Amino acid sequence: MDPTVIDIVLIIHFAGLMLGAGGGLGSTIVMAQARAMPPEQAGPLRSVGPALSRMAALGLVLMLLSGPALVSMKYDGFANMPMLFWVKLVFVGTLTLAAILIEVTYARVKKGDMKAAGLLPKLGPMAGISSLLAVVFAALAFH
Repeated sequence: MDPTVIDIVLIIHFAGLMLGAGGGLGSTIVMAQARAMPPEQAGPLRSVGPALSRMAALGLVLMLLSGPALVSMKYDGFANMPMLFWVKLVFVGTLTLAAILIEVTYARVKKGDMKAAGLLPKLGPMAGISSLLAVVFAALAFH
Protein backbone atom coordinates (compact mmCIF):
# COMPACT_ATOMS: atom_id res chain seq x y z
CA MET A 1 0.00 0.00 0.00
CA ASP A 2 1.20 3.48 -0.85
CA PRO A 3 2.56 5.09 2.38
CA THR A 4 1.06 8.45 1.36
CA VAL A 5 -2.45 6.98 1.33
CA ILE A 6 -1.88 5.42 4.74
CA ASP A 7 -0.61 8.78 6.04
CA ILE A 8 -3.71 10.57 4.74
CA VAL A 9 -6.03 8.03 6.37
CA LEU A 10 -4.03 8.31 9.61
CA ILE A 11 -4.37 12.11 9.49
CA ILE A 12 -8.15 11.71 9.07
CA HIS A 13 -8.15 9.31 12.02
CA PHE A 14 -6.26 11.78 14.22
CA ALA A 15 -8.49 14.66 13.05
CA GLY A 16 -11.45 12.55 14.19
CA LEU A 17 -9.74 12.02 17.53
CA MET A 18 -9.26 15.78 17.91
CA LEU A 19 -12.89 16.54 17.04
CA GLY A 20 -14.14 13.82 19.36
CA ALA A 21 -11.94 14.80 22.28
CA GLY A 22 -12.49 18.53 21.80
CA GLY A 23 -16.25 18.18 21.50
CA GLY A 24 -16.51 15.77 24.41
CA LEU A 25 -14.29 17.74 26.76
CA GLY A 26 -15.86 21.03 25.71
CA SER A 27 -19.34 19.68 26.33
CA THR A 28 -18.33 18.40 29.77
CA ILE A 29 -16.93 21.80 30.76
CA VAL A 30 -19.90 23.73 29.37
CA MET A 31 -22.43 21.49 31.12
CA ALA A 32 -20.53 21.71 34.44
CA GLN A 33 -20.57 25.50 34.19
CA ALA A 34 -24.26 25.54 33.25
CA ARG A 35 -25.18 23.35 36.25
CA ALA A 36 -23.52 25.86 38.56
CA MET A 37 -25.54 28.77 37.16
CA PRO A 38 -29.14 29.81 37.87
CA PRO A 39 -31.43 28.20 35.24
CA GLU A 40 -32.40 31.53 33.68
CA GLN A 41 -28.72 32.37 33.04
CA ALA A 42 -27.65 28.87 32.00
CA GLY A 43 -29.97 28.59 28.98
CA PRO A 44 -27.64 30.10 26.38
CA LEU A 45 -24.71 28.09 27.72
CA ARG A 46 -26.72 24.86 27.65
CA SER A 47 -27.52 25.42 23.98
CA VAL A 48 -23.82 24.90 23.16
CA GLY A 49 -23.87 21.31 24.47
CA PRO A 50 -25.68 19.74 21.50
CA ALA A 51 -23.34 21.44 19.00
CA LEU A 52 -20.29 20.15 20.86
CA SER A 53 -21.89 16.71 21.02
CA ARG A 54 -22.39 16.71 17.24
CA MET A 55 -18.76 17.74 16.79
CA ALA A 56 -17.68 14.81 18.97
CA ALA A 57 -19.99 12.45 17.06
CA LEU A 58 -18.51 13.60 13.74
CA GLY A 59 -15.04 12.87 15.09
CA LEU A 60 -16.15 9.42 16.18
CA VAL A 61 -17.62 8.71 12.73
CA LEU A 62 -14.32 9.73 11.11
CA MET A 63 -12.45 7.35 13.41
CA LEU A 64 -14.94 4.52 12.86
CA LEU A 65 -14.47 4.88 9.09
CA SER A 66 -10.72 5.43 9.01
CA GLY A 67 -9.81 2.87 11.70
CA PRO A 68 -10.83 -0.26 9.77
CA ALA A 69 -9.22 1.22 6.65
CA LEU A 70 -5.95 1.66 8.55
CA VAL A 71 -6.10 -1.88 9.93
CA SER A 72 -6.70 -3.22 6.44
CA MET A 73 -4.03 -1.15 4.68
CA LYS A 74 -1.29 -1.14 7.29
CA TYR A 75 -1.76 -4.45 9.12
CA ASP A 76 -3.38 -6.65 6.44
CA GLY A 77 -6.60 -7.03 8.39
CA PHE A 78 -7.95 -7.69 11.83
CA ALA A 79 -6.48 -11.21 12.17
CA ASN A 80 -3.03 -9.70 12.78
CA MET A 81 -4.05 -7.37 15.58
CA PRO A 82 -2.63 -7.77 19.11
CA MET A 83 -4.82 -8.49 22.15
CA LEU A 84 -4.55 -4.88 23.39
CA PHE A 85 -6.18 -3.76 20.13
CA TRP A 86 -9.24 -5.86 21.00
CA VAL A 87 -9.34 -4.31 24.48
CA LYS A 88 -9.25 -0.91 22.78
CA LEU A 89 -12.21 -1.94 20.61
CA VAL A 90 -14.26 -2.73 23.73
CA PHE A 91 -13.84 0.89 24.81
CA VAL A 92 -14.53 2.13 21.28
CA GLY A 93 -17.79 0.18 21.55
CA THR A 94 -18.77 1.74 24.88
CA LEU A 95 -17.79 5.16 23.53
CA THR A 96 -19.95 4.62 20.44
CA LEU A 97 -22.89 3.51 22.59
CA ALA A 98 -22.50 6.54 24.87
CA ALA A 99 -22.30 8.89 21.85
CA ILE A 100 -25.49 7.44 20.37
CA LEU A 101 -27.29 7.69 23.70
CA ILE A 102 -26.13 11.30 24.12
CA GLU A 103 -27.50 12.22 20.68
CA VAL A 104 -30.80 10.45 21.44
CA THR A 105 -30.98 12.23 24.80
CA TYR A 106 -30.41 15.65 23.23
CA ALA A 107 -33.16 14.87 20.70
CA ARG A 108 -35.54 13.99 23.55
CA VAL A 109 -34.67 17.21 25.38
CA LYS A 110 -35.24 19.22 22.20
CA LYS A 111 -38.73 17.71 22.01
CA GLY A 112 -39.42 18.92 25.56
CA ASP A 113 -38.52 15.84 27.64
CA MET A 114 -36.55 17.71 30.29
CA LYS A 115 -36.29 14.59 32.47
CA ALA A 116 -34.04 13.08 29.79
CA ALA A 117 -31.46 15.79 30.50
CA GLY A 118 -30.78 14.01 33.79
CA LEU A 119 -29.05 11.25 31.80
CA LEU A 120 -26.37 13.57 30.42
CA PRO A 121 -24.29 13.78 33.62
CA LYS A 122 -24.01 9.97 33.50
CA LEU A 123 -23.47 9.56 29.76
CA GLY A 124 -20.84 12.27 29.48
CA PRO A 125 -18.41 10.59 31.90
CA MET A 126 -19.12 7.20 30.29
CA ALA A 127 -18.07 8.65 26.94
CA GLY A 128 -15.07 10.47 28.40
CA ILE A 129 -13.71 7.48 30.30
CA SER A 130 -14.31 5.18 27.33
CA SER A 131 -12.50 7.61 25.04
CA LEU A 132 -9.54 7.92 27.38
CA LEU A 133 -9.23 4.15 27.79
CA ALA A 134 -9.53 3.61 24.03
CA VAL A 135 -6.60 6.00 23.53
CA VAL A 136 -4.56 4.35 26.29
CA PHE A 137 -5.02 0.90 24.81
CA ALA A 138 -4.42 2.17 21.27
CA ALA A 139 -1.09 3.59 22.42
CA LEU A 140 -0.21 0.28 24.08
CA ALA A 141 -1.35 -1.77 21.08
CA PHE A 142 0.48 0.27 18.43
CA HIS A 143 3.69 1.43 20.12
